[in-house]
Amino acid sequence: MSPFENGRCFDSIESAQDFMKILADEVLDSMKELSGDRHSAIEDDETRRAQAIGLAIYKLKILNCHILKSRIILNDLRTLRRLILNERLPAAKVMTAGGSF
Repeated sequence: MSPFENGRCFDSIESAQDFMKILADEVLDSMKELSGDRHSAIEDDETRRAQAIGLAIYKLKILNCHILKSRIILNDLRTLRRLILNERLPAAKVMTAGGSF
């Protein structure tokens, strides 16, 4: 069961990251599909439709940029959370604790 199916989709940064990945994939799929539709509209001499599809593709590109920026921010927040909560031990402590790779 996906965390998005039980209504608890943003309980953690990781679940938000999962959502953003799904959203990014859907945006890319939509852009590919619309590109084919735009090509068909141009071939059928449907100029106005082709322009509208072109605008939709442009807006999806903008959305994709925002998604990428959001994913980077979420990754930064996850790293900061780990540092704040001491979830990561410094390398020197790991080595003295007998940890090996």
